[in-house]
Amino acid sequence: MKFTLAPKVNALVNIISACAFFFGSALFLPAFIEYATVGVVLFMVGSLLFLLSALADYYSH
Repeated sequence: MKFTLAPKVNALVNIISACAFFFGSALFLPAFIEYATVGVVLFMVGSLLFLLSALADYYSH
């Protein structure tokens, strides 16, 4: 039995991880350098979410 909700959840995870990368990278700009640690955390969260999404795709096919 296939879950019909899984592709939507996977797409949502991809959107959230892309946002984490985007905002994380913005925090490395000189104007926001005091938030660089938050940027690193967002990069790590984005990476983990992309990895989980890829693993979900791999195991669903």
